[in-house]
Amino acid sequence: MAGRFDLAGVGPGDPELVTIKTIRVIQKCQVLVLPIGSPDLKKPELEDGEEETFAKECLAYRIACEAEPETRKKMRLYLPMPMIKEKKILKELHDEGAKKAAELLEEGKNLVFLTIGDPTVYSTGIYIYKRLKKMGYQGGIFSGVPSFCAAAARLEIPLVENQQELHILPASYGIEERLSLAGTKVLMKTG
Repeated sequence: MAGRFDLAGVGPGDPELVTIKTIRVIQKCQVLVLPIGSPDLKKPELEDGEEETFAKECLAYRIACEAEPETRKKMRLYLPMPMIKEKKILKELHDEGAKKAAELLEEGKNLVFLTIGDPTVYSTGIYIYKRLKKMGYQGGIFSGVPSFCAAAARLEIPLVENQQELHILPASYGIEERLSLAGTKVLMKTG
């Protein structure tokens, strides 16, 4: 029987903001899937043991380890996820990542892709998740606290009130026109 591929948000950085559901799904998995932006990682790599070759570069992993120390004992699948805009290269990397994850799922292993914030807000993990769902694998998405919500709470200010609008904009893709929208603007992915 094939394993599950879950996508879990670890919040904005404070380990105390990692949800109980995310901790539980981490505890149940055999393999953590970690997005790595380093140019040194050219293809997916599986690692077991204490070495943690690329793990230190994954903030989501470091947060998860603080929230649940047993996280360090899991196998790690490192996926190259460079912060680039070249669609062809990204598609190839996402296809390779999904293929490697599918091999592990076929071995009956449960995988959890860790991401900063919430997996439904500009998460790189969603590209792997969607590919695997299309291939017929089971899994779920586990919410995390988005950075903009955590920042507003920390500042003790509301993002919106009453009938105000909230716009979440990818700031690295030409936002000049959208800055004139009414309401609060949250700029993400500033680069």
